Amino acid sequence: MFRKTMMTVLAGTLLLQLTACGTLFHGERKGQQASNQVDPTVLILDCCGFLFGIIPGVVALVIDYSNNTIYYTKAEVRANQHSSIRDIDRSGMIALKMEDMSNEAIEKALSRELGRTVSLADLQVVAAQ
Repeated sequence: MFRKTMMTVLAGTLLLQLTACGTLFHGERKGQQASNQVDPTVLILDCCGFLFGIIPGVVALVIDYSNNTIYYTKAEVRANQHSSIRDIDRSGMIALKMEDMSNEAIEKALSRELGRTVSLADLQVVAAQ
């Protein structure tokens, strides 16, 4: 009974490792043009396979390397290079002093800027799919 349980656990672990983390989490990277920048999250998760033995770790790394899912795509690299704090359009920002960071002060500044009454209590966050 113990042997059968251990074999089932081992088979499940190997099956999980054979999917490889980059291929599992970033399937959209398969077939894309890869950059030369390694995604550290995928690399670390693949290396966790070495905790189960050398074969699962090597298999995970080889699969992600062969699928190019261990690398960022060139589009991801371009997007990351252009998303810097310096690239933010500050023309519509409102400056407040740290002492004035109360709900009332924020509502007053927004109302003055927008030209209509703003209530922070009425705001709702809606997530889109």
